[in-house]
Amino acid sequence: MERCGRAHHPLPSGGTLIVHRQRPAWMPAISSLSLLLLAGTACRPAGDEQAFRATQWNAAAIAAATPHFADRFGAYGRHETLRFKRGDTLETLLRRAGVPPQERFALIDAVAENFDMSDFRAGAEVVLRWDLAGRLLGLAYPLDYLDDLYAWRRGDGFAAETVRATLDWQPRLLTAVLESSFYETFQAQGEDGNLAVRVADLFGGEVDFFLDLQPGDRMEVLVECAQRPDRETSRNRILAAWMEVNGKRHAAYLDPATAAGERRYYHADGSSLERQFLKAPLSFSRISSGFSYNRRHPVLGVNRPHLGVDYAAPVGTPVQATAEGSVARRGHDRGMGRFVVLRHPGRIETTYMHLSSFAGGTAVGARVKKGQVIGAVGSSGLSTGPHLDYRMKVNGKFVDPRKFRAVAAEPLPASRRPAFTAAVARYDSLLNTLATPTLLPALASAAPTR
Repeated sequence: MERCGRAHHPLPSGGTLIVHRQRPAWMPAISSLSLLLLAGTACRPAGDEQAFRATQWNAAAIAAATPHFADRFGAYGRHETLRFKRGDTLETLLRRAGVPPQERFALIDAVAENFDMSDFRAGAEVVLRWDLAGRLLGLAYPLDYLDDLYAWRRGDGFAAETVRATLDWQPRLLTAVLESSFYETFQAQGEDGNLAVRVADLFGGEVDFFLDLQPGDRMEVLVECAQRPDRETSRNRILAAWMEVNGKRHAAYLDPATAAGERRYYHADGSSLERQFLKAPLSFSRISSGFSYNRRHPVLGVNRPHLGVDYAAPVGTPVQATAEGSVARRGHDRGMGRFVVLRHPGRIETTYMHLSSFAGGTAVGARVKKGQVIGAVGSSGLSTGPHLDYRMKVNGKFVDPRKFRAVAAEPLPASRRPAFTAAVARYDSLLNTLATPTLLPALASAAPTR
């Protein structure tokens, strides 16, 4: 069966390691730790927010993907795959394929009743089907990982409909040992860095990915990916993840009752992984200076307190609010450069300094959400190079942001605890079973109805 990855690496036991790559342009590497893939499989990239990317269709398998729909096409003599070029419309594409004008416009009218014609994407592919006499029977066009647009001949004209494919959801296990760069090794192994980002986001309230990771730390990620018989998909979700950092084990389990767009993860006892504050204000850069009350200032050349943490990163790297709050101050200072001060519940303030620019929605008094981009890394003020100086005050006194213990979010509701406990047992069982490379069984019992 086709699996949901770009590169396929057979395992001795018969399983397959499937990986692929994609990296956001703004994303540098996190520290000098590396991820050595040991065994398992990972899906194509992407979470719910990632747009579907058109891939090569296996046109002969379209009927297998939607058997209830194949009858409407009937017997056909050939199929033809056409790619939208820049500036193409469905009309120009059909004309290029030699479809007569009357049939061309009848087909377009049918499609327009079910689909916004401006949404055809350059680079996307349409499969045309022709009968044995060379007459056009219809077309198929992928809308996203799950839905396809079909048009077929009906009487003297055409009809069109959006059809939902039947997906086969399969779990895959990724096991890793950290050795050098967390993000870069995902890419080096062919795996999309998006999965690294999602794991870091998952443990973002408990693990500082700039400081805490050490060579030899371990990680396991259990993901479930969608498979279609006719083409690859970019759909996957994390079912559970485990990290052993500095001898301490962290675990995250998906609550199976949560909807796809609002997935929530908890510890095995039902306590939340979410914290009031993120551990760090950047994703995937490197730490350059720690918190200290006596640090030699790199510009002034004298010892003076440095009451924050410096995160070195390229100019333009997004800076995110570490917690929900409001903008207390924003401006430019000779020493701090461009800065933003956020006020949070519990008499807590955070300051973000040496910015190159401010993000929209950050005027004084504006409300911001945790993780919202408030500016970009720069080198304004007294600075020797591009970096973010991040500081925190509690009750008016500076504290080390790395040691601050943030309040946890609400625990899992008691009514959902039995189903969650059963899911945790299934995930742990899979981890123990798959600790050595084996072919994964289906996980239908753990997959919620979609």
